[in-house]
Amino acid sequence: MWRPDAPTGNESLKVRWDIVRYTTGRGLDIGCGPQKPFAHFIGVDNGHHRVFGYDIRPDVQAEADDLSMFASRSMDFVFSSHLLEHLDDTEATLREWWRVVKVGGYLVLYLPHKQFYPNIGHELSNPDHRHDFMPADIVAHMQKMGGWTLLVNEDRNEGDEYSFLQVYRKEQGKHQAIAPKVEQKTCAVVRYGAFGDLMMASSIFPLLKAQGYHVTLYTTDIGAEVVQHDPNIDEMVVQGKDQVPNNQLLEFWAHLSKKYDKFINLSESVEGVWLALPGRSNHRWPHELRHRYLNHNYLEFTHELAGVDGELKQAFYPTLEEKAWARAQRDRMGKFVVLWSLAGSSVHKTWPYLDEIIARALIDFPQVEFVLVGDAACQMLEQGWENEKRVHLRSGKWSIRQSLTFTGFSDLLIGPETGVMNAAANLPVKKIITLSHSSVENLTKHWLNTFSLTPKSTACYPCHQLHTGGFEHCPRDERTGCSACQADISADQMWEIMEPILAGRNLETHFATNFAQAAA
Repeated sequence: MWRPDAPTGNESLKVRWDIVRYTTGRGLDIGCGPQKPFAHFIGVDNGHHRVFGYDIRPDVQAEADDLSMFASRSMDFVFSSHLLEHLDDTEATLREWWRVVKVGGYLVLYLPHKQFYPNIGHELSNPDHRHDFMPADIVAHMQKMGGWTLLVNEDRNEGDEYSFLQVYRKEQGKHQAIAPKVEQKTCAVVRYGAFGDLMMASSIFPLLKAQGYHVTLYTTDIGAEVVQHDPNIDEMVVQGKDQVPNNQLLEFWAHLSKKYDKFINLSESVEGVWLALPGRSNHRWPHELRHRYLNHNYLEFTHELAGVDGELKQAFYPTLEEKAWARAQRDRMGKFVVLWSLAGSSVHKTWPYLDEIIARALIDFPQVEFVLVGDAACQMLEQGWENEKRVHLRSGKWSIRQSLTFTGFSDLLIGPETGVMNAAANLPVKKIITLSHSSVENLTKHWLNTFSLTPKSTACYPCHQLHTGGFEHCPRDERTGCSACQADISADQMWEIMEPILAGRNLETHFATNFAQAAA
């Protein structure tokens, strides 16, 4: 509740953790005053409060009810805190704010509540106020706008708050609705990171659903792409890169944890725990010590951290349209298709003998074709195969979802430690992976039909280190330009596994026969 002796100013900071999910992307903070909730907001202010001694330096100096410098439907969000009550024409102002919001974007309003704050005419009221609002008053104005869903309509009168918070999502058409409340118990899972990190997290979602939870995932736009159609995720909150600064994440997570029945934070559940980060003491431990203490299975620990028991099973969920697309691609290819994931996010996730293996396979097996996938940077690894019809160059052309979908339509999957390999961990397709900083125990222990190739004589393998700064801490093989551990996995090692697969031989029989001959 409001009190005469309560601190005033910076009202928006009272709700900043609650508006994170609605303020990703490009948006306005109208009436921003001296401090915006987050740095990426575009602050709009007319500087009126300079007369009270505030240092107002908005990104755009303008009147709140005239956003003519911004195009219609150009903003992902419009946020305003404790401003609307100062303006004469509420409806015209709301209409102007609503105009610049994209379909699917948000209008976020934080306003003093008529029942919690001195009304106009009271001796302690704000003399600059033109209106005293109830939440229903704003809803009434919004009913004269286009389509929307009211996602949040909260009275905020605990601690030093005396306001209400409303969030409207702009919808196509004219339909207006109030989002239903979640009636079941709730669970939040925080997992930022790359494709492989989210694929590991996918193993716990069905187990949480089986426990009766409504599951909300907090992730980044990169991670969201690969899990966006996971049926075990009820709601996804996508945060922009550094939207919540790293030094404020602990405060943000502490706030989130109070809003859910169960809170699972998978941040650094692999990196920072089982993969030592540069700058931390365990990154400099002797190799033997790192291996002794960090050689634990990533997925098992994810389940332990989440407090779930059940099958360790990573899963990617393509749509029917994506499957149809992959089937059409496959139908235009040969009898046996090898999907090769060329590189991952670190320097040690590239294997140097790709060309030699492709050449061998094309000569010995006329029915075999290759599909090479990766990001645009991987196109340099595809060079030299532009005129070979049996090698399909798709790096930078296929999206990550297309590549992941195609794993299920391939006959053999090859690659280093990448998200593509993680997505296929539990698929029946045969896989050959070249391990670098992880051991079999760390990564592939529970994978199906997987052959894990490891270096023969690289002293630092497995290093259990995260390498984010190039080759500063990762030994480099000068002949190939790749990491020493990947260069130490020979083409012969790869071919020994790959050749009988391409030939269609029973691998158990093949290797048992070879072992017996070697022993004799």
